[in-house]
Parts: sequence; structure tokens; C-alpha cells
Amino acid sequence: MWLVALTLFVALSGTASAQEVFDDNPAVVSFGPGNVELFARGPDGRILQRTLNGGAWSDWRPVDGLNAGSGPAAVVFGQVLYLFARGTDGAQWQNVLQGGAWTGWVSLGGGLSSAPAAGLRRGVGTIDLFHRGMDNGLFHRALTPGQGWGPWTALGGNVTSGPAAIGYSSTGAMDVFVRNAAGGLGWRGLSATGTPTAGWETYGGAITGAPTASTPADDLLNVYVRGGGNDWLLHRRHGGDPEGVYRVVDRTRLSSSPAAVSDQPGHEFIFARIGGELHWRSVTRADTASQDWGAWASLGPAALPTPPAPPAPAPPAAPLQTLTPRLTWTHRATKRSTRLSALKLSRISSGATVKVTCTKGCSARRWTTTPKRSTLSLARFTRRSIKVGRSIRVEVTKPGMIGSVKTLKIRARKAPSVTDRCLPPGAKSAQRCAT
Repeated sequence: MWLVALTLFVALSGTASAQEVFDDNPAVVSFGPGNVELFARGPDGRILQRTLNGGAWSDWRPVDGLNAGSGPAAVVFGQVLYLFARGTDGAQWQNVLQGGAWTGWVSLGGGLSSAPAAGLRRGVGTIDLFHRGMDNGLFHRALTPGQGWGPWTALGGNVTSGPAAIGYSSTGAMDVFVRNAAGGLGWRGLSATGTPTAGWETYGGAITGAPTASTPADDLLNVYVRGGGNDWLLHRRHGGDPEGVYRVVDRTRLSSSPAAVSDQPGHEFIFARIGGELHWRSVTRADTASQDWGAWASLGPAALPTPPAPPAPAPPAAPLQTLTPRLTWTHRATKRSTRLSALKLSRISSGATVKVTCTKGCSARRWTTTPKRSTLSLARFTRRSIKVGRSIRVEVTKPGMIGSVKTLKIRARKAPSVTDRCLPPGAKSAQRCAT
């Protein structure tokens, strides 16, 4: 996508044509010292937002609801943020951030062939919105408090980039900058009442793509462009430097037009794409002729963060072991009862608990113990004969293992029968053992 954008920018070096050119530079506004809102178009066409606050950047997050056909524009009015972008339908679209929530994208109409630009008339409170039209002329619309949006009006010109708009003058005037048909910086202004100046003026130079402007002090304007024939960041103090003369900030080649904002007097932030990543830098003494340029720092690509990988599945738990105690005895059975002798439980796992219960008729009713040995005598239950139909239940359990339940039932003239069941951890009743 960036290669396509670069090719389109290069195409601007000639005279304007009906060809659509959409500058893909970021947009930035400030709510006060160190508090910056940055916007850029992501790879999927969504407008993405990132916040600088307290010296730390948030992650990118989407401003959903619009498939943008250009980079964004933004302006702050009090504590309300207005965000604009060209839709893929060619219209101007608006979203408003108020009270921490977006109101949603709304079409403002118009036919755009560039990214938009927005500025606030200082002391007036009117928002001015600009874009390059399909005839390459500049178009304007104003949002007046209490009145809403006015109609689109044509300001003419032969524009070859997206515009940049800023209200830096204490008179309430609005200034708009573009790349003109000669490849230089063009300017036109609006008065505090919205009346356009008599015509276009040119400030020369050789620039690529849309300019940007910032005001670090009252009635002071810094203009930044990408140009010099090498796509470097260039700077001039509007009204303070000769026409067509720009300072080379450094010789880093930019991949997009820049965006600039002043968050407090004398200080600015500048943003631009370098390669496939968005970069930023800080400017101190921005209200003087000897600015101190901080180094470029990367913010990475303008893209949503990669979601964390799902946790690796836990390895399958080892199957629980089953206790396998052994119950042995000797007996003498009659028609009505059986006399047991030498009733023993063996192969008892260390740490297991043995619980023995007997129905009515045994010499003992119940006993719970944790044997210290692997063999346990159950003679206390066999000191007298046990009637036919009665039973002795032997339960052996141990934490983390499947317990064993053996039920010995007295039968007439036969050896007692034994039923084996299993007792999984947490189960309330014994169940058939898995084979």
C-alpha cells in the first residue's frame, strides 16, 4: 500500500489532472501538555487511534464503522474532538469523540479526491473543513456553533495534494495550505467571518504531497513539508522566512507527508511514515528561529496489536491409579448363617483409609482406620456367626486415587459373595469399575 502511495505522490510533481490522489499521512491533535491523540489509516482501511498521555503511548485501537479512502483529519473544539476522512464512496465522513465515546460516522457529502483538512478559527469557535474536489479545486464547509454545517463552497485553485488548515491568528482568520500545480506551497485564507481572500498566493519550494502546519505561539506559524527532491522533512516559519526557502530538518527519507501539532507554547510533535512504520519526534523552542529537533522514534506500523496467542493446551492428566486391596477369609456356612474366621484385608496402599461397616448381626458395626501396614485384620467383625443376607462393606480410599469398595454378602450353605466397585475422587457413591 505504501509503494502505491509513494507512486501517487511522485505523480504529483507534474501539473494537476483529474486523477484521484489521496494523501495517506497521519493526523494529530492535542488536549494539552503531553496529551496527544494520533490517527492513521490502517492496512484494512479502518481509521486507527493512539493516545499519548503521561509520556506513554496506548496501543492502536479502531474507530470502527468506516472503510476510509484516505488518511484522516482531526480538530479539537474545547473537549470535543472532530474526526474526518474520505469514504470509499468519495464523500466526506465525520465522527465526534465526546465524553470518551464516539457518536458514529456520518456522511457530509462532497466529492473528494484527497484527504481532508480541518482547523478551528481562534477565538471564533468555527470549524473549517477543506478537501480537494474532483475538479482539483479546493472546497470548504464551515461548522458554526448553534447553526450546524453550512453548504460546500468552491475556493478554486489547481490543487495537487490534500490541504492543511490552521487557525493560528489572533484575528480569528483561517489559513489553508496546499501543493499547487507548480509543485510549490500554495496558500489561501479566510477571515474571521469566513470570507475568502482575494486569490491564491504561492510560497514556492518543491514539495511532495500535503503540507502540515502548527502554531507553537500566538500569531506564529510553522509549516512542514516533505520535499527537497529527496522526501526530507523541510521547515519554514510562515512570515519569517523568505519565499521558497526551507530548512532541512534532517536527511531521513519520509514515506508520507508529515503531521504536526503543538501541545503547549514552544513545543511541537511531528509525525510521518518512514518505510512501513510511523515515526514521531519532539521539537522544543519551536517558537524561535533555532528549534531543537529531537530524534525520530518509531511507533511501529499503524496496525492493531497482534492478539495474544491462545494458551497452549494443558498436557493430558495422567490417568488416576485404582486401589486394589485384597479381601480374604475362611468360613463355615450353614442354612441360616455363616461363621467367618481369619477375615483380612491385604495389599493396602500406604496412607490409605479403611472404612468397614456391617449390617445388623456383626460383632461390630463400623470401624475407620489408617493402617500403618499393608495388611489389616477385620476379626472384630467376625466374633459371632452372621445371618444369611447380611453383608460387610469394606471401603478403601486415598487422595488422588480411585478408591475400592468391596461388599461381602452372606449366603446359605455357600461361600460369601464379593462385589467389587470403584469410588472416584469426589464421587458420592460407588460405581462400576472401568475395564
